[in-house]
Amino acid sequence: MVSIKQSLQTLRIAFALSLALSAALFAQTKIHEWCRRLPRPEYETLQRVPIGDPWYEVYKVAPAVYAIYEPHQFEETISYLIVGDKQALLFDTGMGISDLKKVTAGLTRLPIVVLNSHTHNDHVGDNWQFETIYGMDTEFTRKNAQGSREDAQAELAPAQICGQLPKGFDPKTYATPAWKITAYKHDGDRIDLGGRWLEVIATPGHTPDAISLLDRANSLLFTGDTYYPGPIWLYRPETNLEAYGASIRRLAALTPQIKTVLGAHNVPVAPPSVLPRLVTAFEAVRAGKIPATQASGDNVLYRVDDISFSMRRAEAKR
Repeated sequence: MVSIKQSLQTLRIAFALSLALSAALFAQTKIHEWCRRLPRPEYETLQRVPIGDPWYEVYKVAPAVYAIYEPHQFEETISYLIVGDKQALLFDTGMGISDLKKVTAGLTRLPIVVLNSHTHNDHVGDNWQFETIYGMDTEFTRKNAQGSREDAQAELAPAQICGQLPKGFDPKTYATPAWKITAYKHDGDRIDLGGRWLEVIATPGHTPDAISLLDRANSLLFTGDTYYPGPIWLYRPETNLEAYGASIRRLAALTPQIKTVLGAHNVPVAPPSVLPRLVTAFEAVRAGKIPATQASGDNVLYRVDDISFSMRRAEAKR
């Protein structure tokens, strides 16, 4: 006959196991705050293009321009496939978590060349899949072309993922593979896609190799991480605030020629009126007119209406 003491012990073990199971299930199903905001309402008005890979969402945001969005990772990176008559240009290759080349092959049969808005890991993850890769002629670009593991692994922290990683993806081996630069580009270079020209605008600041692309005929400006809706990261060691200020003033001067601004995170389209407002907001922060709203370690967040900057505390003000 089972004693009362043994019965109580059995109940304690069962209760402990139940708590452990509940905690494990909660950890698996916990939805992080940034993930709760998805889907972003701005996407409701965009033309979605059906694809077979659930890691990505693709939207046609301008004639023969596809925004390739990665909503399941905190960065919400956006790459752009810009299609001409003879070839297409892929402006960034994203996180490298799923098969971007397969997605682009479903959007165009033309040859694809890659050019990165800059070479942080979340924009070059699938460079290695492509044969023709243009790069800016900087040491920063050449160093990053060697690939990395540490930055890539940081992108997979529990709070960084919303939903499921792709089937067959191994988080333990995730890294940014090295890639080969096949040709260097410089400020002012023009790229002929066949019936469509893209102009390279050097916009250093966020990184030394940051660029924007101007599709003058279609009044499109692709800004990479120089501008996107959401906190703009200006705190990395390679960031130069003086250079960033000069770059955004240069872009703001193009405002009368632009119909759509296309950034590299969160939401793919913005009106050109954001460019002069970006300059005004940044200069107000640098002048010490804007108080920090949040702080995390050495970084602080500054908000000016719908524009915000994450910056190093010691360098934010002139």
